[in-house]
Amino acid sequence: MSQIDRNLVKRAVKLSLDDLKGKHSGVFLSSRAVQIRSYAPDLAKTIAGLILSSSDLDFQGECFSLLGLQSQVVGTENMENCIRERIISVIEMNDKKPHKTIVAPSLFEDDRSRELEFEENDMEEGEYDLEL
Repeated sequence: MSQIDRNLVKRAVKLSLDDLKGKHSGVFLSSRAVQIRSYAPDLAKTIAGLILSSSDLDFQGECFSLLGLQSQVVGTENMENCIRERIISVIEMNDKKPHKTIVAPSLFEDDRSRELEFEENDMEEGEYDLEL
């Protein structure tokens, strides 16, 4: 196979895999995204609880508006589901992006060890490295 043919095949396979991942995003998540996604229900419950326990009606109204909910129909379960779905969609969307992100500094960890950890995860999960 010529170099041009190999590059075309690589590109076609990558586009096909990206399309497949886009159509079935929950199935093809990285292990890191699956781990993060497992926290979505608890996070959604906490955020909904904070919003609904607030005595500031303007704050609640703004939150309902941002979530696309009407205050008359908002129940705890409805709000939790809406927040959870938005969190999950953001996790799935960010999992599609290349993992060459800048690591934010942490107050409680040594930044050098965290950067090394992300580099190791990137090497394990990597993009579609196809050798033809």
